[in-house]
Parts: sequence; C-alpha cells; structure tokens
Amino acid sequence: MSGPRAALCSVGDELLAGKHPDLNAPFLARELLALGVPVVEVAVVGDDEEAIATAVQRLATRAELVFVTGGLGPTLDDVTRHAVARAAGRELVEDPDALAQVSAWYRAHDRAMPASNARQALVPRGATVLPNPVGTAPGFQVPVGGAAVRVLPGPPSELRAMWEQGIGAGVRAELPQAEARVEQRFHLQGLSESQFSDDAGAWLERGANPLVGVTVARGLLTARLVARGADESEAARVLEPVALAFRERFAPWIFSEECPTPEEALVTELAARGLEVACAESCTGGLVAGALTAVPGSSAVLAESFVTYSNAAKRARLSVADELLEAHGAVSEEVAGAMAEGVVRATGADLGLATSGIAGPGGGTSEKPVGLVCFGVRFAGRTWTGSRTWPGRAGRTAVRDWATAHALVLGLKALQGRLPAPPGA
Repeated sequence: MSGPRAALCSVGDELLAGKHPDLNAPFLARELLALGVPVVEVAVVGDDEEAIATAVQRLATRAELVFVTGGLGPTLDDVTRHAVARAAGRELVEDPDALAQVSAWYRAHDRAMPASNARQALVPRGATVLPNPVGTAPGFQVPVGGAAVRVLPGPPSELRAMWEQGIGAGVRAELPQAEARVEQRFHLQGLSESQFSDDAGAWLERGANPLVGVTVARGLLTARLVARGADESEAARVLEPVALAFRERFAPWIFSEECPTPEEALVTELAARGLEVACAESCTGGLVAGALTAVPGSSAVLAESFVTYSNAAKRARLSVADELLEAHGAVSEEVAGAMAEGVVRATGADLGLATSGIAGPGGGTSEKPVGLVCFGVRFAGRTWTGSRTWPGRAGRTAVRDWATAHALVLGLKALQGRLPAPPGA
C-alpha cells in the first residue's frame, strides 16, 4: 500500500495508569486504514511536556501524518499544546478564531466563560485551528519536520465529532487523488475473531483490494470492505464480487448490513412488519429488554418484559410446568422454550424471546458448565430452542452480554425465516 503513513500519540496520565482505556487510537487507526493510510506506530505518554514533545518529534520522522490526542483542557496539567509548540519550534499565541470558538460554546450553553478557558485558545504561531463542534477545546494543525501534526481533544465523543465533521474529509483531500474508494459494511454475531480471520483468508491481506478490516465489541464483529479504483464506478466494480462472496461465505453470522447492533436490527424489522416482541429473561436479568429500549422507536414494538429469575416466577408468570423444571432443570432448552411460549401467551406479543443460563462464577456442573445459556424463541406458532456455551472464565458480565446479543439475533432470524424448523414441524 503506497502513500502517506500515520502515527498516533495518546496523551494522559490516566492512560498510563490503566484507569481508562485508550479509545481514540483504535478509532483513528480504523478510519485511517479505511482511507488507505496505515498506522506505523502508536505511542502513549503521560501529561509531561518534555515526554510529549520528544514523542511528537520522533513520530514525525516515521510518518507523514501524526495525530496527538488529549491534554487540551484548561488546567495547568494540560500541556499538550505547549509540548507540540516546543516540538515544532514555535511560540504559543492566543488565536482569535480559537478564542471565538471557546467563547461561542459558553454562549450557546448560556454560561459565562471562566478565565482559565482562554488557555484553550493558545496554539503554536501559524497553526491552523481545527473546529470542535461539541466541546470547548479546538484542535490545531502544525508542521513538525516533514509531518503534518494534528492535535485533537481527548474526549472520544469530541474527537469523533471532529473527525466526522471535517478532519476525516481534510485527510482524504490531502491524499493522492488517483484512487476513489467505495465501502461496504457487514455486521456479524456468533463467530470468533480468530474463526473470522481463518475464513476470510487472503481478504485480510494488507495489500488486498478490497481491503477488509474487522472490529470486535460485545461479541459482535463489524467487517468493512473498502475497494479502490480510478473512480467510484471502478471501485464499485471491484467491490461487488467480493461483497457477494463475503455475503455467501458468512451468511450464517451476518445479522445486518445496515444496523450495527442486533437490537437496532430487530427493532427495525419488527417496526417494518408491525409486530411486537416480549421477553422472558433469567440469567440476562433484563438486558435483552434493556438493549431494545435503548433503540429509539422501541416503544412501538416492545410489549412487555419479565425477569423470571426464580423457578417460582417461571411457574407463576410464564406457566412453566413443574414437570419440566423437575425433569430438566431451569437451565435447559425445554424450559427456555416453555418460557418463550409462556411470555407470548401472557402478553399476546408476536415474538417471544427467552434466556436461562449459568453466568457464573459459581453454579456450574460438568453437565451444565458456567457459560451455558439456553434460548427459546416463539414465533408464528412455532417454538425454537437452542443453547450456547461461552468461556466461563470470561466472566459473568461477558457471558450475559454475549447471551443478550445472541437472543436478539435469534429473534431477528426468526422473523426472517432463518431459523431451522423445529422437530416435527
């Protein structure tokens, strides 16, 4: 892959101490790679002027584009602007455009600007101010050696807004214009990143066209295919056959090409069909319903939700038979199926989702280990049941999150006719 390279410098004592994860460097790395700009190094430094300046000068020898994030606040320990000015060999000056941006933020929020916030208008002499549409700290761009150094605020929401509303387009405009790019995204659930890597094979090679990248969160994978061509039409022609092959190869795990989360995909599908869902949860304790209600418009599709944690609640609220509980135990496909049927009877919803499992850390046996979750789905007069076992060592929170996403995807597949027919159907 030819063209410019990038390097990233994340600033903050809290990052070095492990108090907060660095969310900015992964975001920037993904966005830059999608533009065809590889990241050659990521550095993390504390709030120390000399350390930041040294890191910026070194990174500027390794890459044509350098991004520095964090340390642009109004307090005396926010020294990134001073360090970058030092690296660039320029004095700091108060920039009137930057000061106007800071002042405008406070006026928009009907607040008086504290005197300390004028510090956020200091930039190296001759630097280009980069607007911050959501926060008080403008960014700036200044050359250091042969590199263009962009300095951005640390809060991820501010950095992402700046990227999406100007920085990303600015980087793209600076790149060689010989190539156009067209992108396709796929959202998957149910397979590991390592399995995805094995199945994707040569598609993941760095010089591939389309270039395929993947990110993982909450057991969900987002694959991004970026094709390059002389113009958009050619890039689209390059993308089309690979996207088709990708769609076929990963069909069992793709839950959407538009919605990044299964809850959004399920709410969208239910709303389009004019249907309602009800949940009966044990080990997930309301997380399935909680995920649904986080989606705007869910009030039109979520009928009711039951957290039937005890066997008594399963009997009383969902009419799960004693015989099933005694014969198979609460954590069983039989009981999960009965829970799904019971919640549909109790609420009149079109779709019933049920979960019952062992999230840990205790409670597992050799037959039913920690990490086992059973699922029930009731739709269109049919009941589907199944189970998954996730690594119990991942922890209670992870198991419950994975189970929540899986339940939502099962509901989506039921609506789309992608679940296997129940035995005897």
